Amino acid sequence: MKQRKQYIIDKNFQLKTTFSIIAIVSVISAIIIGGIATNIVYNNVKIKNIYEIEDNIVHFLTSRPISGQDEAMVNAMREIAINHSENMETLNVIIELNQILLVALIVAIVLQSILLYVLLIRKTHRISGPIFVMSNYIKEVIDGKWPTPRPLRDKDELKTFYHLFTQMVNVLKERDKNQK
Repeated sequence: MKQRKQYIIDKNFQLKTTFSIIAIVSVISAIIIGGIATNIVYNNVKIKNIYEIEDNIVHFLTSRPISGQDEAMVNAMREIAINHSENMETLNVIIELNQILLVALIVAIVLQSILLYVLLIRKTHRISGPIFVMSNYIKEVIDGKWPTPRPLRDKDELKTFYHLFTQMVNVLKERDKNQK
């Protein structure tokens, strides 16, 4: 039967480390998003002002009666009206895309934070696990028992330290055995 992993072993260390890194990344991301958001809002305001000015100019020009019904002037006004409609539609699309971009950035930051949380808990688990095992061995020694050290998992950290620790336990166990 396969053992169930408990990823949070040393809650204080693991959560403190994880949330510290997430906080740093979040602050940096917030600064970047703040700059981008400020730029988007500023550009949207400028675009809306241009939109209103151009719209007023075109409405003014197209609402004026053309003297003598000059065919070239009538055709030019139709062309202006068509171009104006296309430009207004383009400006509206740009404004909408800017707003979508801003929301997408915020969603990306939230997803990044969730991913960081999962990855950092797993990484700190690879450190806390060996420390937890060694702490239990130390408790056994304090209680007068000699632990039988087991190898660490493949992805665990602190292997060199653990190896040194198990050597110490084995040497102490051997000394105790020889003294009896």
